[in-house]
Amino acid sequence: MDQLFCMRVFTRVVDHGSFARAADALAVSRPTVTGAVSALEKRLGVRLLHRTTRRLSLTDEGRAYYATCVRLLDDLAEAEDALSSAGGAPRGRLRASLPQSFAHPSFFTALSGFTVRHPELVLELLFSDRVVNLVEEGVDCAVRGAAIPEDSTLVARRVGKACRVTCAAPAYLAAHGAPGSVAELAQLNCVRFLSPSDGRTLDWEFEENGTRTTFTPRGSLGVNSAEAAAAAAVAGIGIAQVPDSLVFHLVRSAQVQPVLLEHVTPAPPLSVVYPGNRYLTAKVRAFADFIAEIYPAEGWCPQIAACACGASPIAAAAAPAEAAQ
Repeated sequence: MDQLFCMRVFTRVVDHGSFARAADALAVSRPTVTGAVSALEKRLGVRLLHRTTRRLSLTDEGRAYYATCVRLLDDLAEAEDALSSAGGAPRGRLRASLPQSFAHPSFFTALSGFTVRHPELVLELLFSDRVVNLVEEGVDCAVRGAAIPEDSTLVARRVGKACRVTCAAPAYLAAHGAPGSVAELAQLNCVRFLSPSDGRTLDWEFEENGTRTTFTPRGSLGVNSAEAAAAAAVAGIGIAQVPDSLVFHLVRSAQVQPVLLEHVTPAPPLSVVYPGNRYLTAKVRAFADFIAEIYPAEGWCPQIAACACGASPIAAAAAPAEAAQ
């Protein structure tokens, strides 16, 4: 039996956790699937799967071989995409790393449309503020709001601007007062953001009179995720500084109120990055286009400022979707 076919069958069995479901996905018979996995095990001389009447699980050897199969099959798909005259439709497995701030309902609402447009894509999205090693961790691309060093082996496609917005629940500001300056933050309970790498409290950045300045927040709560910081602000625990991509939707729904917008410090450009020594596949290109589509070129800050001034950006934000219908 063809080894490449057997490898594809094996990965589908692992992905679906079932011989029967893998057979359905591949449109082949269950005996064909069972035979393919058995042929691999015989060829390799090891057991790849633990089989019981209730579940399947990978052996240690199977886990290592599965990772190898996924990498080789993805490389093959990339080569086929690159050699195709039109690039082909996006297909196969796409592993992408995104900041934690993207893990909110509005992102997944937009993502549902992306998956409908590209039914042959299987997405694996890793939400983390940790900088992943794309090559070593088998990640196709990453969305990063950080400057990319000139000597980097990564290729970066800029998709927009980003910033961090200081905000709190309206009730909290009504009870404790809104800060009129960065210095007045010292009088408020700040939700501290903890470094994912070492747990230390990270400084907040501002721009005053054209000069960047930092403020070390102090408060009764520290968290290591942007979503948690935003949730704490919504709950009225204190004042937080969170990415604009996350806070925009909370401002629109009046769950938080931005403050010190005149002191917002622009962050490095938001980019989609991928390894420079690999093909720009149709699937990575499509995902980068999707991120650029949902993230405004000027970031969310102008629309957040419009909300704070009493103007509603909802109509403007909805216009592209309405025009597409």
